Amino acid sequence: TLKPDGTCWNFNLREDRRLAREMISNQEPAWLIGSPPCTAFSIWNKQINYNKMPADKVQLAIEEGTHHMRCVCKLYRRQLSLGRHFLHEHPARALSWELPEVESLCKLPGVIVTVADQCAYGLYTPSEIDGSPQLAQKPTRFMTSSVFMARRLQHRCDKSHVHQQLVGGRCMEATYYPLPLIRAILRGMHDNSVAKAKKEEEIGTDAEKLRTHFKECHQSDLSLIHI
Repeated sequence: TLKPDGTCWNFNLREDRRLAREMISNQEPAWLIGSPPCTAFSIWNKQINYNKMPADKVQLAIEEGTHHMRCVCKLYRRQLSLGRHFLHEHPARALSWELPEVESLCKLPGVIVTVADQCAYGLYTPSEIDGSPQLAQKPTRFMTSSVFMARRLQHRCDKSHVHQQLVGGRCMEATYYPLPLIRAILRGMHDNSVAKAKKEEEIGTDAEKLRTHFKECHQSDLSLIHI
């Protein structure tokens, strides 16, 4: 997503970090969804592209990517502390999953990690042969604080089709969520809201039963005293 002024977020800028915290405090979102840039943590970059780049540029890219990840992890923790939810997504093999901040967040009670193949959610990219749409697997790892969201984001490839490699510029095509994946995320939010409402209703019913019980006990005690 973009900032209110239409420009991209950059958590390496103090002003952007401040704005994000301010928006979360003011708007109190029920969900915080993060899909930070994964370029710095790409296996492809580490094995191939970084070897062709100046060492100082590689180091800068990794440092900026790591700083961004640390910032979003702090925002996720804040969501949890307020009793709200978050959803984080990065490629399944991204090196970001090995960062201490990410690993410690994954281990928190109530936090669930799943892996899904985006071909199972209809991810297509143009064929290098004729430009026709072909399925791309793109294994993706999700981290969330909702079991209902996790259940929606764990579908794997059924191996009934051939996958297209995300090379030759097709990685950019795969940065956009396919519509079925967006629907799955929205359904996960809906499932969570329904379960929350049901739980609150049950708690309210139990509380009313408890109040009635205390009232009856109190009246009984009064009767005994009057006798």
